Amino acid sequence: MKKFNFLLKTLAVVLLMMTPLVFHAKNHDVRGMAKHIDRVYLSATPEILENNGNTITVTIEAKFPPRYFAKKAVMNITPILVYEEGETELPSMNFIGQKVEGDGVVVSRKHGGAYSYTVTIPYKDEMYNSLLIIEPIVYKFKEVVHPDHMTIKEHESFAPCSAFLVAQGVINTANDIDKSSLKTAMVEPSKEEIIVTDNGDIFFAVNSGNINWNNPLNKLVQNQVAIDKLTSHILKGWNVQNIEITGWASPEGSVKYNNDLSNKRAKMTELFLKNKLANITKVKKSDISYKNVNDIKFITKGNGPDWNGLMQAIEKSTIKDKQNIINTLKKQNPEQRIAQLDKYIKQYPELEKTILPSLRRSVISINTIEPKMTEQQITETCVKDPKSLNCNQMIYAATLVKEKKNKELIYVTAMETYPQCAEPFCNAGALAIENGKIKHAKKFLKQAIEIDDMLAEAYNNLGVVAIYENDYAEAEKLFSHAKKLGLNTNYNEGVIHINKGNYDKAVKLMTKDNPNCDYNIALAQTMDKKYTVAEETVSCLEENGKTLYLHAVIASRTNDIDKALKHLAKAIKKDPKLKNKAKNDMEFAYLQDNNEFMALVKP
Repeated sequence: MKKFNFLLKTLAVVLLMMTPLVFHAKNHDVRGMAKHIDRVYLSATPEILENNGNTITVTIEAKFPPRYFAKKAVMNITPILVYEEGETELPSMNFIGQKVEGDGVVVSRKHGGAYSYTVTIPYKDEMYNSLLIIEPIVYKFKEVVHPDHMTIKEHESFAPCSAFLVAQGVINTANDIDKSSLKTAMVEPSKEEIIVTDNGDIFFAVNSGNINWNNPLNKLVQNQVAIDKLTSHILKGWNVQNIEITGWASPEGSVKYNNDLSNKRAKMTELFLKNKLANITKVKKSDISYKNVNDIKFITKGNGPDWNGLMQAIEKSTIKDKQNIINTLKKQNPEQRIAQLDKYIKQYPELEKTILPSLRRSVISINTIEPKMTEQQITETCVKDPKSLNCNQMIYAATLVKEKKNKELIYVTAMETYPQCAEPFCNAGALAIENGKIKHAKKFLKQAIEIDDMLAEAYNNLGVVAIYENDYAEAEKLFSHAKKLGLNTNYNEGVIHINKGNYDKAVKLMTKDNPNCDYNIALAQTMDKKYTVAEETVSCLEENGKTLYLHAVIASRTNDIDKALKHLAKAIKKDPKLKNKAKNDMEFAYLQDNNEFMALVKP
């Protein structure tokens, strides 16, 4: 064929070199076999090779006529796939005469015979334009049957034979996957109520349940600020979900005493907060979400002695023997532990001075419900003061704009404002994929996973990136992980199975939750040889170069020449780059002598 000029030249050289046979063996049987090699039938099935699942599978068949094969002869058959960038040698086969002792298939001198074997090799892109040649070598058996032609040439006098051209080119339609159809996943803004918690601590004197604002810890600026901010969202009119108050005691003393003391501290704190909240209603009646303090749900409890808090405080301290203190206290029973702590208090002044006072406290958490903004409010705020929106609101704002450029700006602002919020990074990655910025997408998505390694959408999108990078094995792992985290990845997994050559499974996965009108579904159906269904699928697609080209392939495979030429002409008109692809595509091998086809692909 015209498109194999360089390969045909290669073959011509091989034949030229081998036609004037240079016999190294004097045995007339071997000489005769080489001379009459044209009586041997060597073939490959299929005659046009095909990539399925990134492998090429071919069956080599050899037929020997009666009274051809010498009883003490060995013939090695080695298929070689030759292409412009090099060659790949396929596994060879030895055929041996009836008086040969060694590994090989015995061929009857009297009857001859037909034999075949199937081999599979990994596909490489450079194999696309190639020739499969078989180069038989015949030699007289002496002591050893050699495993391959290289060893034969090193150790034997042999008779080379004319090479056989048994297959041309590789069909690579399976790799024509439309990557732009892969499903990226955006994190949707949360529709759940957002609970905002304001925390503060009140500290107490030893053995006291009364609040004393002159307590040194209560006078610390950071603690005063926290107490003042406890009601900041209530003052904005936010609804109060509940208020949690937990009382604690330092561990010295009896358990019962400390339980009672921690309860008293919790109740005194509740009383303080109720008075504070009641005073607010008197000042700002209209803006407050509650009318009566008793309408607010309080969860108040005393937790007794805070042994865990003690251990953590000692761990952070500068006490010399702190690890020994911790280990000793952990091993002892409650009574022994209290007695031992009393000894440590006398031995280490830092315990009494700084650590124990910090444990005599009540912990306050006021949980308020953030009001939902309207779409208009979010849109306006996003324009005027985007950084005043929280992370979830920014995600929501991005869904309200149509222009990809504006979406990108919102995600960039969100990433800058909330660097520990994974969702903007994930969505920015998905958007970058859609815009063809694969390197940017990969960077964003990896950052998203670093922040939140349970974000299914980020793993899915990173899987899409892996396919763009032709790393299907990594993509499969990422889609599987996203699926375990609860995301539907059926379509993307279907694309993985196209690459694996599992076409029926690919179709089943991709059609589970997806309309049948899809290019990759049509491709999988074509590769599965379901041509009627494939044509129905591709017929419903928008006409572009890619879809029309696939339509031409389907027509070619079903021997509908007129339809193949019609769709191919339309495809090339839509995308002129397809002209060269069609010229070299073995899907159209039988059209190489068709004038209309040659006119279409003419440069």
